[in-house]
Amino acid sequence: MTDPSPHATLVAAPPHTTLVGSRILAYATVESTNDRALQTGGDGTVVVADCQIAGRGRQGRRWHSAPGLGLYLSVALDGPGEGLMFAAALAVRDALRPYCRTDVKWPNDVLAAGRKVCGILIEHKENLAAVGIGINVHHRHEDFPEEIRDTATSLAMAAKRPLDRAEILRAVLTELDKRVILLRAGGLEAIWREWADACALKGRKIRCGDAEGVVTDIEPSGALCLDTANGPTRLVSGEITVLNGA
Repeated sequence: MTDPSPHATLVAAPPHTTLVGSRILAYATVESTNDRALQTGGDGTVVVADCQIAGRGRQGRRWHSAPGLGLYLSVALDGPGEGLMFAAALAVRDALRPYCRTDVKWPNDVLAAGRKVCGILIEHKENLAAVGIGINVHHRHEDFPEEIRDTATSLAMAAKRPLDRAEILRAVLTELDKRVILLRAGGLEAIWREWADACALKGRKIRCGDAEGVVTDIEPSGALCLDTANGPTRLVSGEITVLNGA
């Protein structure tokens, strides 16, 4: 079902899915779609908003969520949420590929033409997970905060044509539904391997903070295993740079 709201146009045509999007709550403004999804619950419920007042990304960073520019949504899913980060990243990558070249970046980003177009944040409350997805859609270069203008992009900038947020939402929910159904059917290893391959880091030399070395493996948890000058190191999060000559 789709609940009436000031921004029901974001979900003008609900997706044909099995689980994800079984209920869609659309709002003009919320504090955070993840918070609202965890409060509302309901397996497969989607919360989508035109604007977030307190949108956040990894490590508590603020997610720029200006009205009318992006697609800000969260999906409530029952269970511990194992593998949801992998599933969400692959789903967004595939949903956006009709518009431009997209790639997965470790640990939780999707890139368009080499720049960040989407961030993903998984949060939990008891036996409920919220899969938060923020996609830059209509942003122009000057719409981004100055500190991220050199690393961020939008679908409109990458595709160089007008876009429909409702169409993008349907595509994301359709792809995520496929991945979640596969996860629940025992497909965690297959999704993890696809995600790890998509990150394209194994054998590459990277830097993350003070750590620098060659990626020897990506664990099923998503952690990177590095061979550094000081011995093996394990990374679970952080901003990585692939070094030239790797």
